[in-house]
Amino acid sequence: MKEHTEKKQSHIAWIWNIWKERKGMIVLLLVLTLISSFVAVAFPLLTRKLFDLFQSIIEKKAEFSDPQKEISKIALYFLALGVAGFISGFFPGIRGALNVVFDYIIRNKYFRSIEEKDYRFFSRYSSGDLTTRLTSDISDFPRLSWFMCSGIFRAVESTSKVIFCIVAMLALNWKLALFSLAPLPLMLWIFSKTQDTIYDRVKKNEQSVSSINEQLEMSFSGARIIKAFASEAKYERFFDSALKKRFKTETGVIKMQTILDLIYQYIDYVAQILLIFIGGMMVVKGSITIGTFYAFYNLLNMLIYPILDIPNLFVSGKRAFVNIDRLEELKDFEVPDRDPSQVPIKEFEKLELVAASFQYEGRDKPALDKVSFELERGDRLLVIGPVGSGKTTLAKMMAGLLPVQQGGLFVNGLPFSKIETADWSAMLGYVPQEALLFSGSIEENVAFGTNESPPEITKDELWRYLETAQIGDEVRAFPKREETLLGQRGISVSGGQKQRIAIARALARKPQIVVFDDMTASLDTKNEEKLWQALQDHDKTIIAVSHRLSSIQYVDKVLFLKEGRVMGFGAHEKLMAGNADYREFVASHIRLDAKNRLKMDCV
Repeated sequence: MKEHTEKKQSHIAWIWNIWKERKGMIVLLLVLTLISSFVAVAFPLLTRKLFDLFQSIIEKKAEFSDPQKEISKIALYFLALGVAGFISGFFPGIRGALNVVFDYIIRNKYFRSIEEKDYRFFSRYSSGDLTTRLTSDISDFPRLSWFMCSGIFRAVESTSKVIFCIVAMLALNWKLALFSLAPLPLMLWIFSKTQDTIYDRVKKNEQSVSSINEQLEMSFSGARIIKAFASEAKYERFFDSALKKRFKTETGVIKMQTILDLIYQYIDYVAQILLIFIGGMMVVKGSITIGTFYAFYNLLNMLIYPILDIPNLFVSGKRAFVNIDRLEELKDFEVPDRDPSQVPIKEFEKLELVAASFQYEGRDKPALDKVSFELERGDRLLVIGPVGSGKTTLAKMMAGLLPVQQGGLFVNGLPFSKIETADWSAMLGYVPQEALLFSGSIEENVAFGTNESPPEITKDELWRYLETAQIGDEVRAFPKREETLLGQRGISVSGGQKQRIAIARALARKPQIVVFDDMTASLDTKNEEKLWQALQDHDKTIIAVSHRLSSIQYVDKVLFLKEGRVMGFGAHEKLMAGNADYREFVASHIRLDAKNRLKMDCV
């Protein structure tokens, strides 16, 4: 129970922290809400006064010398209520606008926190799950952004109406008020017994929604593979299983909410029946006036929807609290703290790895095991080795995407943790093994690589980078040239074109050091040669991962990896002369290339 109370307090503190960013609007909304509730309750009380006045005038006409004056006074009160009601009538619009504002604030806050996470975070959470938490968890009715304003202030409006109504009813006739309000304790008892069950059911439902979005993301991203393997029926079974789970959890929440609504509704019907019978008898006996009975009936009717709305607040609140917990789970995922004594660097001079190791979670062996080598400014390094030797892991480590778990990475003699992350990013261009492009135009994708914010690039620069990446002629052949839209993940261009656009994007950073992870995989021999020649015209330090031995002729040094260890480092000629493992690796590749060429000739 203590843990539940602490969690509830943290949810309230979380909401308050978001509210503080728009506290002026919150105060205005609160004032307008209370005015609206006051106007609603005051209307039947003022009508009661008017009815009682009419009854008195009819029964005791002689006592009223100028009844028109009394009626006019009440009419002025009605006019004042009308003006107050008109002013307070703006609060639903303000409430709706604040829903959108809070949606923006929350989504922006947690998107920024996700951007700061490292590789472990993105290994833990799928893109479909993250998308769900940053979209439907926040904005779909009746979830977080709606609850933050409309949900809470509807409850404030309902609660204030309930309080005003109860006070008015007690003031009119406390006995009749107690009879009318007798069912309320039962409603509170039902709520106290069901709130934990609601939270659990909502949480399971949100998890099933994330599973659906994960399946959708995988199916759309892997549409080509599904089609190529004619596995539509097989994948339908996966999706159908996730959909059935969501259907079960969704209907579970709906069933519980429906049952609670019915219970609360019939409790209010009982209260109305009690009022009609008991209040009617009191009118007959003369204990209360017709005007008082009318006011009681209207006040009780006014209580029905607010009393139903308050339990709905708790149901939607449970949904919102689940959403808050899911967002906080993302934010609280631990990443290493930045070193407060980081040093700015503007020029790259030297890079050194000293006994650097890295091991992925759940793996028995390290991907990199005590790797050491050194690069000077202007060096060109080719990283080769068998499949699974740690080449891509090393490229990611150089790009700052993976940490050195043991050993050290030094830039200009400084530990990597001591240099400004933004400075290293600004001087580095990175082309991953799987080139990922965005759904904008070719120009927008290349400009994304620049260090400017927002990204900008001149036409001359754009075409220079495209030419260097050996894709300029192909882009000119497109009907819309550089304005060609690439589609999601660059689906509208070939694999080789995607990789070369990614190379142009990396060059747009005007980097001092470039890390290419298997950049020649989608290039033919002719384009590979042109690319290396174009890169030689740029004074850049290059680290290139490749499966092609033809790239050796364009580099100064070779790093030979095997099972995560350095088996050789230095000039190709030196390694061929003194490293038997390296000679065997090169020879095996030459034999494989010859075999593949023979097969092609036979075809």
